[in-house]
Amino acid sequence: MELKDDSIVYLDAALLILDKPPGLPVHATLDPGRDHLLLAAARLLARRGEAIGELGLGHRLDVGTSGLIALGRHPDVTAKLAAEFAQRHVGKVYVALTGRVDPLPDGPLDVRNHLGANKDRRGPPIVAVRAGGDRAWTMLTVLAAGPDTVLWRAELHTGRRHQIRAHLAGLGMPLLGDAAYGGQLPAARPMLHAARLTLPHPVTGELLQFQSLLPPDFLAAAARHGMADVNAVAL
Repeated sequence: MELKDDSIVYLDAALLILDKPPGLPVHATLDPGRDHLLLAAARLLARRGEAIGELGLGHRLDVGTSGLIALGRHPDVTAKLAAEFAQRHVGKVYVALTGRVDPLPDGPLDVRNHLGANKDRRGPPIVAVRAGGDRAWTMLTVLAAGPDTVLWRAELHTGRRHQIRAHLAGLGMPLLGDAAYGGQLPAARPMLHAARLTLPHPVTGELLQFQSLLPPDFLAAAARHGMADVNAVAL
């Protein structure tokens, strides 16, 4: 998959912020022939005549998730980025499209529990656990609702694997297209988009804020369920 120039949201000598398309893994997989974001980003920089450096991931997005992702262009910068994410100095806001179960909350929904790997291979990969697991905290707010779907703002206060997917599924409202978590409404991929990223620059400390509009496949999925022009209400 070739990234376009407009995939670059921010670029300087230390930092690269990309708008990741859905369907692209962020790093190498067990299949050595499978493309991934680090390779695609290196090709994009080379086409632009930019120094590639040693690209590294400050955090991760699931293969089906679209939106903002931060890469360091030097190992020291990548390590600093990863530390900022681990220490929760970074603001992360996602937009999610799910099925609907009434009643919907009137205000922000504060979801806090512990998440761990599901020992039952027939169920979702990550579930709430009573003992062990990792503390997980998501603030969910309804942005819009259709007859059978809900558009959510999801703000992460921790960054656990599949956190938003697991929390919404735990409410009985899995993402559209998310068969792994019981999603019954079809879509080409799990409808989750990293829409806003706020972080200190890993070198200068300047506070940076970035925003990404919902991609065409997300808008099309919402429109099929009677929710038109959701970019107007999504952050």
